[in-house]
Amino acid sequence: MTESSSSSLSFSVSFRGTTHDFSLLPDSTLAELQARLEELTEVPPSLQKILWKGKKVMGNGEDITLVEAGLKNGTKVQMLGSTAKELSGIKAVENENQRIERIMRERALKPSAKVFLALPHQLDF
Repeated sequence: MTESSSSSLSFSVSFRGTTHDFSLLPDSTLAELQARLEELTEVPPSLQKILWKGKKVMGNGEDITLVEAGLKNGTKVQMLGSTAKELSGIKAVENENQRIERIMRERALKPSAKVFLALPHQLDF
């Protein structure tokens, strides 16, 4: 084991204005980092978008170590993503909007019944 792989790697991850400091072993995988981020932010790894220095890592980082991914001491990482709870709320709103649109389409397709009223001066007696 080289000296760089035995000392910890310190970096920070920002998510929605909150910075989380990390100190992990360089041979830790991105999947391990994503699991830790999920604990802190409730954003599942599949919904995490991790960015630093023009690089982007999405989804599964099972086999990629932090060093292989290019992380170094002092790296500032940005994470984007939505929690499952937020997504279910968005889905509920979308479902309601689709329901309203369906009702409006059905109403538009129905023939409208028009009632004609005759005014007294239009009647023949």
